[in-house]
Amino acid sequence: MTLLIQEANLTVEFTTNLVDLTLDNLYTYILTSQWSHQPVEITCEAIETTARYTTFTMTFPTGFGNEHKNGVYNWQITRNSSPLEKGLVKIITEPGGSMGTTNFDSGINKEERIADVFYRPNY
Repeated sequence: MTLLIQEANLTVEFTTNLVDLTLDNLYTYILTSQWSHQPVEITCEAIETTARYTTFTMTFPTGFGNEHKNGVYNWQITRNSSPLEKGLVKIITEPGGSMGTTNFDSGINKEERIADVFYRPNY
């Protein structure tokens, strides 16, 4: 799926393969960066559901469209911390904003960042 997030209109609709969900309930859309591993949780609402698909609507936080978050992310929809569906999403932000400096988090607490450098002699 691809989502275009504009700062002028942060409300986005998207459709998934989930079927016959309850329209009154709120769901949680978890967007996790593949690079920094920092999750963003957004409340979403099912606005249409059939025996083949469900359409959701959600509003991204103010400033999200100005952040440089273009890329591929992991997404997951949960209800009461129970995962319903997950996959990959391509995020395109507009206007895009500055590059920002989000640090990479490998998930290892004590990581040595030592690199071996080899030089090729000039003959």
